Amino acid sequence: MNKNTRNINQFQDGVKDALPTVFGFLSIGAAFGIIAASEGFTIWQIFLLSAVLYAGSAQFIIIGMLLADSSITSIVSMVFLVNFRMFLQSLAVANFFDKQSLVSKILMGSLVTDESFGIFSLNSVTKKSISINWMHGLNIASWITWWLSSIVFALFGKSIANPQNFGLDFALIAMFAGLWILTTISFIKDPHENNRNAILAIFMTVIVLLVSMMVFSKVISVLFASILGSLFISLLKKESYNDN
Repeated sequence: MNKNTRNINQFQDGVKDALPTVFGFLSIGAAFGIIAASEGFTIWQIFLLSAVLYAGSAQFIIIGMLLADSSITSIVSMVFLVNFRMFLQSLAVANFFDKQSLVSKILMGSLVTDESFGIFSLNSVTKKSISINWMHGLNIASWITWWLSSIVFALFGKSIANPQNFGLDFALIAMFAGLWILTTISFIKDPHENNRNAILAIFMTVIVLLVSMMVFSKVISVLFASILGSLFISLLKKESYNDN
């Protein structure tokens, strides 16, 4: 097998590993496109938010704050606070694959999401084969799905007067909660783990959720608790595999 064929195969493996989250991106991207279009945003504005900003929860926040006539400074500050974790995740992934060009690192770091970082973390701790091209396949598949679904469903958004009535504004929360549930289930079923660690992971997530609700809104609290809970589970899995 020559180098080009191997690179293509690794990229395709990354795309395949992204499939579980791609279906989630379809639903969340659809929800964003419909909500944004129903509130008067143009297709180009929705495309730029999804393809260039590519910030998931922050995009929903931007839509809400713009409609509430919030200042640009407050919008930028809120997006920075909500998405600061992505800076750390992007650095971790880019530095893990140290033997790559600067352009490749920028591309990789720019397209990392909570979901792709979760798959990356799980595969790295379980010692599955991962590579630079695999990570690009994982990221690019998710990115294309996100902005494409946003645009396609935005075309239907203008005909829906109140998308909140269909629960579309809850889609992002449901996705993160679902990812946490799936991560926890896989953790419990892992033969390397014990019930004590599983209970500890669940307890930690609940505590983070309750504390967050004292400071943030319920939406941000669920997102925050789901993300930290999943990262905590990944750390516990890493310790277990290191011990074994």
